[in-house]
Amino acid sequence: MFHTKRAAHLFPTTLWTFEIPKDAYGRINAGLRNKFDQLIAAAPDQNHKGTWQTAYDLHTQPEMQELNVYFMNAVHQVISVLSTKYKEVEITGCWANISPPGGSHNSHTHPNNFLSAVYYVTVPPGGNQINFHDPRHQTYILVSPVEQSNIHNAEFAEVVVEEGTLLLFPSWLVHSVPANTSNERRISISFNINFTNFTGLLSPPSWEPDLPTHLKPL
Repeated sequence: MFHTKRAAHLFPTTLWTFEIPKDAYGRINAGLRNKFDQLIAAAPDQNHKGTWQTAYDLHTQPEMQELNVYFMNAVHQVISVLSTKYKEVEITGCWANISPPGGSHNSHTHPNNFLSAVYYVTVPPGGNQINFHDPRHQTYILVSPVEQSNIHNAEFAEVVVEEGTLLLFPSWLVHSVPANTSNERRISISFNINFTNFTGLLSPPSWEPDLPTHLKPL
């Protein structure tokens, strides 16, 4: 009926996936699991029955240094694809999420950051999924029942992960973690990234005022 037809994907929301080589992630993850066992043992008064998170400066620990190199390499690849004017970024927060059987994480974003990431240390069967939710709230104005879910009508995307997987995504993208249905703990590490000297570089207005030369800022 038609001479041609095309479908254009406008304004894509991109999830970047990086897989660290097995020989590297095996060594990294073994050291991290040992570190987390030490942290848990050092805090016996805390309730470790639910999902437990470490302090937000995990990236400063010696056991994280090799992973930090992989992480920052992935970040700079994403920054290059995004063609941002400013390239210098830094880790603003990093923490581990340790989820026992039944542990989950409700829908959330990572405010006041540019990029966020999740790296997977321990991924048991039944604890190997993260969900990313459709950020286009206008789509809920009219919702029709569907015969089959696909990328054009899904409310969220289910992403299956493995040990050594590193996911990067915009910090504003809503995501959640379903319940860990395995009999083992699930361990992941979250990162946040923002531009270095954000207030000096990006906070000022992006437009130039149309003023006489003698009134323009020096």
